[in-house]
Amino acid sequence: MIQAARAARWLDKMQLERPNRKPAFMGLTPLIDMIFLLLLFFLLGSDFIRFTQSQLAPPRGTGGDDGMSQVVIIALAANGNVQWNGATLTHDGLSRKAGDAVARDAEQLFVVMPEGKAAVQTIVSLLDQLQSAGAKQVTLEQDIFDIDLSDF
Repeated sequence: MIQAARAARWLDKMQLERPNRKPAFMGLTPLIDMIFLLLLFFLLGSDFIRFTQSQLAPPRGTGGDDGMSQVVIIALAANGNVQWNGATLTHDGLSRKAGDAVARDAEQLFVVMPEGKAAVQTIVSLLDQLQSAGAKQVTLEQDIFDIDLSDF
């Protein structure tokens, strides 16, 4: 019994004090890094399908050819109305006039300027009409003030 009492006192002296630990803090940085890695993985692994392709030609550069035809500016309103150099046309009339212009000059330049709220499908349909009429030089511009007329 004496030995048990001695052993108990000895154990009381031998106990080490442990500091109170706070719960471990987990930062959000590894989580954010993993989200970006997953985003990159899915973006690079995805297939991007092109439903239609419209070939747009860059504007002509300045040249010394005085015999070049006048640039045709086609304005497309938000409601679908089409203007050919300021004159209102129907979509059928646009196809005829574009065909006539291409017949006169195979390198005729068409500048399509859709209004800001014009539907994308209407713009693509107009570009398809020009392509079916034989137009090879088509430029899509947002605003008349973005056009540098010295390029024509």
